[in-house]
Amino acid sequence: MRKFVFFAISMLFALLLASCSKSIPAKYYSARDVAGTYKGSLVTGNLKHDGTADVSAVNDSIINIHCYDSVGFDTTFVMELYQNGDSVMLCSTGQDFYNQYGHYMTGQHHMYEMGNMMGGSSGMTDWQQHISSQHQAGDMHYGDFDMEHGTFNYWFDNHSGAQNGTTFYGKRQ
Repeated sequence: MRKFVFFAISMLFALLLASCSKSIPAKYYSARDVAGTYKGSLVTGNLKHDGTADVSAVNDSIINIHCYDSVGFDTTFVMELYQNGDSVMLCSTGQDFYNQYGHYMTGQHHMYEMGNMMGGSSGMTDWQQHISSQHQAGDMHYGDFDMEHGTFNYWFDNHSGAQNGTTFYGKRQ
């Protein structure tokens, strides 16, 4: 009887230890998870205005962003989403990607397209895989969604220097 109790306790301990050592996989965020209205500020140099970004899902990984203020800033653009832990990073798509980086994206560029949403044996996130396979050192990216805090940030490059760009900082409503 003692052997059985010892064996049962040992098995229970091993099961408990094994279940505690497994990590919970990170949540996969789709375009529907970031869609919504973000209210915040548009900042250019020393000028700051109330701004709004309306984000809508085109499909699971592509969004349409309409960013505007009451003083005349008004732009709409399309971006592709990439998982990076609790953040969702943004990159240009199609011809905009080509215009920005001088080449088109190659093949499958989302890990979930390969049946692997958050990384695999390589341990890379969707974003890390995208950077590794589609970009060169020094390529710039301009925005992200912080899913933990419900915020969206984007820097609009006017191609005349970092201090001359406009930045949107907003929180989901």
